[in-house]
Amino acid sequence: MPQFIQQMKDASNSPKSFKEFVQTSSSDGPVRHNKDLLPSPPEDRRWRWQHYFAYYLTMTFSPSSYNLGASLVSIGLLWWHGMIAAVIGSAILTVLVVLNSRGAIKYFVGFPVYVRVAAGVRGSSLYILVRAVVAIIYFATQTYYGGRITSVFMRGIFGNGYHNIPNHLPASAGITSRDLLSFFIFWMIQMPVMFIHPRVLRHLFVVKAVYTTISLLGVLGWVISANGGKIGDFKYTTKQTQLSGHDLIWPMISAINSVMGALAPVLINQPDIARYGHSYGDVTWSQGVGILLSKVLVMFISTATTAAATTVLGKSYWNVWDLYSAILDQYWSPGARAGMVFASFGMMLAVLVTNAGSNSLPVGADLTGIWPRWLTIVRGQVLCACLAPLLVPWKIIASATSFLTFLGSYTVFLMPICACMVADYWLVRRGNIHVPSLYVYSPESPYTYYKGWNLRMLAAWIAGVAFVIHGIAGSLDPDSVNQASKNMYKLGFILSFCMGGLVYYTLCLIWPVQVLPQGLERPLVFEELAANEGCFDHENVGTITGVPDGEDVDNVSTHHYVAEGKDSKV
Repeated sequence: MPQFIQQMKDASNSPKSFKEFVQTSSSDGPVRHNKDLLPSPPEDRRWRWQHYFAYYLTMTFSPSSYNLGASLVSIGLLWWHGMIAAVIGSAILTVLVVLNSRGAIKYFVGFPVYVRVAAGVRGSSLYILVRAVVAIIYFATQTYYGGRITSVFMRGIFGNGYHNIPNHLPASAGITSRDLLSFFIFWMIQMPVMFIHPRVLRHLFVVKAVYTTISLLGVLGWVISANGGKIGDFKYTTKQTQLSGHDLIWPMISAINSVMGALAPVLINQPDIARYGHSYGDVTWSQGVGILLSKVLVMFISTATTAAATTVLGKSYWNVWDLYSAILDQYWSPGARAGMVFASFGMMLAVLVTNAGSNSLPVGADLTGIWPRWLTIVRGQVLCACLAPLLVPWKIIASATSFLTFLGSYTVFLMPICACMVADYWLVRRGNIHVPSLYVYSPESPYTYYKGWNLRMLAAWIAGVAFVIHGIAGSLDPDSVNQASKNMYKLGFILSFCMGGLVYYTLCLIWPVQVLPQGLERPLVFEELAANEGCFDHENVGTITGVPDGEDVDNVSTHHYVAEGKDSKV
């Protein structure tokens, strides 16, 4: 033991010890992978159909989706318009989710590696960065939601003393002292979850799916009971007039776009969770059912709860935290406090799990893809949580209009990326990916393209974004652009996806891409390489890491990596 202690002291005195500790690789050359970027080994592929079903159920049962149903009503739509928008949007989303998950479940790689196929080993960093920025913003806004719910939760426990905390912030701050305190309380509560690796996180989705569903249905049951057993006529007391006829067309299109936009980050994040699937069958139908059921159900719960509560409370509340707080205002009693604590905790759990699975996980994966020498998924998740307060998310979420604009704007940047990935896998490469080539930069690699960039995807992404981005100005200032631009933006999800995919596929027809490494080209049937998980018969993960079969690959930082200018033959 004394010898061991002396060795530890010697290591701590070494000037390189801390650097070696934080590095995921000791290679001197460029690093394009670490353990989290390698294909998921069989022991990590433990996600079953119930986990994927619960994943999408939990992603939808959150304050943002709950508020969406009521905010659509606030712009003049009726409750059943929201149901129709949910069904149409969910059907489209289901198709895209299935298309975007197949490559990841066949080759067991996450988004930062999967996107290299279409973007190039260097060009992928641009799209990884775009997704990371979006996910950090979503993480911050979801944390703000969690903070608002935490205010209700704390009020139910500690009484009106917490609710009446004096506000020392100016109105321009956009948040009160109480809600700022609640924001950081929730932020600290969710921080330990950031240290959980996604292969273990799957169980938390099931817990949330059960608890949050019960809590939402419990509140709905209570307001119906308080309303004499009736839901109500769904006519909200909003300032907007209810739309009909020709005036209804574009708001309905905007509603469908918003329904899809709410899950746009989850759609592009699909490879990050599909890589842990036990089989493709576990991924497909369970996700489709989860999306459709959850979207329609949460839309109905939110509109029905708001409708019944309007009669009971005398006012419509489209924010779930405002609704819960109003219930405490008018029905202050031990029973009401206990009920709101139960319901608020359900929404807090919803935000926490949504942030973990839909936001921090992608950020962790993305930052790992950009800086694989220094970061892992868990480290990236923690960094994401640390950045959230710096974005002042209470400034983003201010009203129903800005909320819908927020959902739609970032969709424009994400959907062309997703479209290029889908077109590349299904149409261009016909399901064939040579996995070892994803981790090298060499002239022989099919993913080197032009200096590591696939200019076809870059052009397609720019075209998809530019095609509808001008309409954002119209959402903020109606007089800044013409009606055609505003209408195109209301179709932003579909138009940006279709334009990006069409341009990419057209450019690939004009300038065909290389599918296999140079010298190994031959005709391939659909997903022929998937039979051996993207490797030829003489290849395996050791081809990527430089670690011979049978050696310990867990501590990959002690082994040679395939790097630029070294061992680039495949």
